[in-house]
Amino acid sequence: MTAIPSTPRQARYQIPTLWAMTNDEVVPGDAVYPKDIGDQSADSPPWWDTNADVELQRAVQQLLAALGVDEGEHTADTPARVARAWREMLWGYHEVPEDHLDTDFPAPDDPGLIVMHGISFASTCAHHLLPFSGTATIAYRPHPGQRIVGLSKLARLVHGYAARLQVQERIGHQATAGMMRKLNPSGAMCVITARHDCMRLRGVREPAAEATTESRKGMWLDREIALVHRLHASGRPGAG
Repeated sequence: MTAIPSTPRQARYQIPTLWAMTNDEVVPGDAVYPKDIGDQSADSPPWWDTNADVELQRAVQQLLAALGVDEGEHTADTPARVARAWREMLWGYHEVPEDHLDTDFPAPDDPGLIVMHGISFASTCAHHLLPFSGTATIAYRPHPGQRIVGLSKLARLVHGYAARLQVQERIGHQATAGMMRKLNPSGAMCVITARHDCMRLRGVREPAAEATTESRKGMWLDREIALVHRLHASGRPGAG
C-alpha cells in the first residue's frame, strides 16, 4: 500500500524571511509535482520483456564482427558475458526507485533539514554507453508534523535511477522530483559529482575532470544550500 505523506500543519509553520525560491516556484502546502514532470520511471519501457538474452548476445557478436575483432578463446564467450553484464548494470529499469520512499516513520514535531551525503553510485552514459561514477548527496526538509523516510531509502533512490542509461543531470532531477511527489517536503535537493569515462577515454581525454550538478526544488535558505554543498564536499573520497 502506498504511503501518503502527512498534511503540513500550516497554521504553525512560520516561513523565514530569507527563503530562496527555485525556478519551480513551489510554496509550502503546494509542493506536489504533476505526474508528467518528465522522465517518469513508470514510463520506462519493459526492455527486459522484449529483448531476450539471445538478442543481446547476437548484437555483441555483430559489434565484434563489425570491429573485426576475434581474440579466439578470449572472445568466444564474450557475447554471453556482455549480455549478463548489461543486465546487471541496468537493473534500475526493473523498479520505480521512488517507491522506496513509501517506507516512513514518525518524526519529531519539526524534523528540520535531513541530509544523506557520501552516496557512491555508478551509472552508464546514455550518449556513449561508457560508465561514469561518483558521489551524491540527497537532502530534504519535511514540513512540521510530517513523517520521515528511512535513511537507506534515500541512497536506494539514487542507485535505482543511476542503474539505467543516464546523463548526470537527469539523475539529480529524477531524485528530487521523486522526493517532491512522494514526500511533499518544503524542499528537496540532490548534488552529484562524477567522473565520466566518455571524457577520460575518448574525445577531450581529461582523466581528472569532474562534473558537479545540482537539482533543487522547493524553497531553501542560503545557509541550508551552503551546508548541503559543504557536506557533499566532505563526503567525497579523499576529502579531508
